[in-house]
Amino acid sequence: MTTISDHAAVGSARSSGLRQIRAVTALALHDRLTLVGIVATAMVAMGALTGALWPPLQDALVGLPADFTDAIGKVLTGADMTTPAGWMNAEMVSLVVPGGLIAVAILSASKAICGEEQTKTVGVLMSLPLSRSTFLAAKTAAMIVHVLLATLGVAAGLLIGNVIGGLGIDASGVFGTCAHSALLAMVFGAVAVLIAALTGDGRLASTIPAALAVLAFAIDAFLPLSDSLVGFTKVSPWYYFAGSNPLINGANYTDLTILLAAAIVLCACAFPAYLRRDLVG
Repeated sequence: MTTISDHAAVGSARSSGLRQIRAVTALALHDRLTLVGIVATAMVAMGALTGALWPPLQDALVGLPADFTDAIGKVLTGADMTTPAGWMNAEMVSLVVPGGLIAVAILSASKAICGEEQTKTVGVLMSLPLSRSTFLAAKTAAMIVHVLLATLGVAAGLLIGNVIGGLGIDASGVFGTCAHSALLAMVFGAVAVLIAALTGDGRLASTIPAALAVLAFAIDAFLPLSDSLVGFTKVSPWYYFAGSNPLINGANYTDLTILLAAAIVLCACAFPAYLRRDLVG
């Protein structure tokens, strides 16, 4: 028979767990704020510069040969050098934005999880009333918040560049770009969480997700050049970032759902792996 004291104990345990997650997340957030600030500032500067360059270069870009601009558009989805939004896609959104956010996600996850073992502090943490699941959840939450904070820099850069250059990008395009790029970064951040949970090796947890991100981009960029291979681009997470051209068309909620589901599944796989592994330190 369940008593009032039993319910109180369960509620107290849940409250304690949430406090622990918040405390560990706060520490992990603080550790990578410099990286996040650098990336966010770079995104603002890149957006402003890209917007400022459009008016003086517009006539020259519009006059580019069609074969050249079509070739760029095939490799970088939405990169039409002859239009304002296409210019922003080519110079910032296609590579700089996802690259920066992916770097934040991977480094945040790998350093936060593996760093505790490498510095021999994980034993101290685990000696506290802190479960492995709580620890991993807190570090994963910190990675997500880091990505979201850096994404604010992306939004600011796009908005500032739009105003400076008169690019005509609407709010739905800015939101779509931010949502797609943030979730793409979280997918590779989730890969880093999984590798870190499996191995505890910071180098592997950084290099494997980075290599997979490069492979994902290459699949999305180059397979469409062959009519017989174009269908295989859908195996790449990059397709669900760029395929719908969110800067022009806004968010594609089907693609966002696929990216979100991939990130959740990868993170979910990390927990049993982390619970079973012998920790170092």
